[in-house]
Amino acid sequence: MSDRRNPFGVPHEQTSHASPPDIFESLPVAAPRERDRTWERKHQGEKVVYRGVDPKTALRVRQIADELCVPNGEVARALLEYGLDAYSRGDLNLSPRPNPARLRMTLFPSDGAPVGKVRKTGKRKSAKGESWRVVTTWRNFSPELKDEIGVLASAKGLDVPVGELISTFLQYALKAYARGDLELNPVEKATRYSLALGGDF
Repeated sequence: MSDRRNPFGVPHEQTSHASPPDIFESLPVAAPRERDRTWERKHQGEKVVYRGVDPKTALRVRQIADELCVPNGEVARALLEYGLDAYSRGDLNLSPRPNPARLRMTLFPSDGAPVGKVRKTGKRKSAKGESWRVVTTWRNFSPELKDEIGVLASAKGLDVPVGELISTFLQYALKAYARGDLELNPVEKATRYSLALGGDF
């Protein structure tokens, strides 16, 4: 072999330099922490899940909650309590009528159009859309309020879907809020404490 130098190899007089150690190799790998669900289990009774609430109405509740910097559930609860009070006083008249597309009654006004149209496949398509697919979740509801709404929507009460009842109460209360008849006044709530450092540093 010739003593010619290989242009692609490492010269004989040079040695390869050691690479610096990887700082992440020396760190211990921590096991993933499990989330503490104690608060959620404790407040599970204050959570409500309703199907069929009008999405535009639920969005307006969220907007008001964002404007007032309060949780969505508290705004929804205040509006529903206002609607329930108006119904119990007789200020809000709820007169359900038969719905030919369902077994239950309905609160929504009829415009003379058929409730459903028959497609070629024979399945019915709701004229108002499929709002029953919309699921709305709120927190900070008292069990009494949930029970009162459930009983009123049940067959013992108005026999209407609970989503329709909630949408009606919310829409009534939102109109009152827009007119200025209903005031929602947020109250400051201390949720955290901070440490006050004493002495001169």
